[in-house]
Amino acid sequence: MNDTTENTENSGASAKSAFGDRGTNVNAINYGHPYSEQILNQAFEIIKESTTGFHLTKIHTTHNIPIHVMKGNGASGFNPQTGIIYLQVPGKIDKAKPEIVLELIKGLREADQHLCGNIAPDPTKDIVKYAAIMHAKALDSVVHICKVLKELTNSSFYSVLLDGMEQLGHSNVYRAYLDNASDQELYDVYAGK
Repeated sequence: MNDTTENTENSGASAKSAFGDRGTNVNAINYGHPYSEQILNQAFEIIKESTTGFHLTKIHTTHNIPIHVMKGNGASGFNPQTGIIYLQVPGKIDKAKPEIVLELIKGLREADQHLCGNIAPDPTKDIVKYAAIMHAKALDSVVHICKVLKELTNSSFYSVLLDGMEQLGHSNVYRAYLDNASDQELYDVYAGK
């Protein structure tokens, strides 16, 4: 795997490389995804088609936010301790499936939140406040996915991304978003109330 991809305006996919190494040599890391560059390029091309998505990609390139695409089936998202967006993708996948695109939007928004100073408090000091902020941040990320999806309504990507929302369990939130639900109503749907 070659992890020295140039940061291009065309792809928007890398900070210093497709694996987000910040310029260090990561060839020894064996959990890097073999198709990371291809997957990220495809995902960014889709995301950039929407106004909200384009804004998120500009934040990504402006702040050189690394993205690590790793082989696996675990959770994806932004890690505030490392400042890295992690995407876990099964090793046999060689293209940007809808769930990957949506998880990338979520990770980009989480990184944006962090850059804006929207940081969770120490959970050991006030677990209730910590939980409330974490749920609000998670809902905000899902709402950003909804915004991008709605902006792509007339694109060829819409129906497959809509299927991805179902896969991720956010289709009810998207329906509520389309119905102009209030913040409280969105939260209730998100929380499964």
